[in-house]
Amino acid sequence: MRKLLLLFTALVSLAFAQNQKVRVGLGYIPDVQFAPFYLAVTEGLYAARGLEVEFQHGFVSELYPLLAQGRLDFVVGDAEDVIALRAQNPQATPFKYVMAMYQSVPNAIFSLAEKNIRSVRDLKGKTIGMPGMFGVSLTSLQAMLRAAGLKESDVRILQIGFTQAEAVVSGRVDAAMGFINNEPVFLQARGVRLNIIPAGPYNKSPGNGVITTDKVLENPELVRRFLAASQEGLARVLADPRQGFEAARRYVPNLGEDRMAVLRASVRLYQSAYTRRMGLGFSDPQAWVSSLTLLHQTGRVKTDLPPTAFYTNEFLQPGVQAQTLAGR
Repeated sequence: MRKLLLLFTALVSLAFAQNQKVRVGLGYIPDVQFAPFYLAVTEGLYAARGLEVEFQHGFVSELYPLLAQGRLDFVVGDAEDVIALRAQNPQATPFKYVMAMYQSVPNAIFSLAEKNIRSVRDLKGKTIGMPGMFGVSLTSLQAMLRAAGLKESDVRILQIGFTQAEAVVSGRVDAAMGFINNEPVFLQARGVRLNIIPAGPYNKSPGNGVITTDKVLENPELVRRFLAASQEGLARVLADPRQGFEAARRYVPNLGEDRMAVLRASVRLYQSAYTRRMGLGFSDPQAWVSSLTLLHQTGRVKTDLPPTAFYTNEFLQPGVQAQTLAGR
């Protein structure tokens, strides 16, 4: 009888342990770009690892304080944010990047084809629309101008908020900094001819990924379980974008078929030469060196912390690839 009671107690304890709630911040609204995480819920990938995942959408500027306070466990955000925030105050914002969703920054400068802006040097004397003078959009612009031997004073920068598509089409700006998997996809689907200059070759920072805190990392098994399911989500969406799109329908109100092109453009950012060696979700150490160097050079960050203070690949499953999971 005593053995049965002990077994029952152990099973109950295990059941509670296997239903651990994990709170994840996604910025900024429900969108097909988050398909790997949505799919990991709808296909039971988190549940199979004993996790109950709850999403909270909002501006990342609102999500990061919640992460620091322990009210969120993970946030999907920019790698650069981790460097900027941890370098500024490691005690208040002890953030660490633990899984790459994108292997390069998704920023791109786009313009109407008739403007003949085919290279960064063609931007000289032109008006560039920017969401604002902040974040990875600004870093990407600075990196692009530096590579072309241009200064910010060689162009006219207009802060336009998130109205890049309208500003380009209306002629309010000559070009705008947007996202390769957003505004250009939207406009080209409507027959607008564009020239697009991706920022990735100039700003070699890691792209968007999963960010957590030193406190959460004190529970390594939780982190490993969450990341393993998220890596599998990446692999499944890469293998079958349509499956990811259908999972996103559960979370994105009135998701139109036109957003499938956005997902396909996003999926192209999941892989790199580094992930083909190491596995999906790994971030290239050299990309962190490049990012920190660029932020130092532009005066955006002052810190003596090494690149390894801001990221780790330690909690990821090596070798996860789309082909290894296709058909599951």
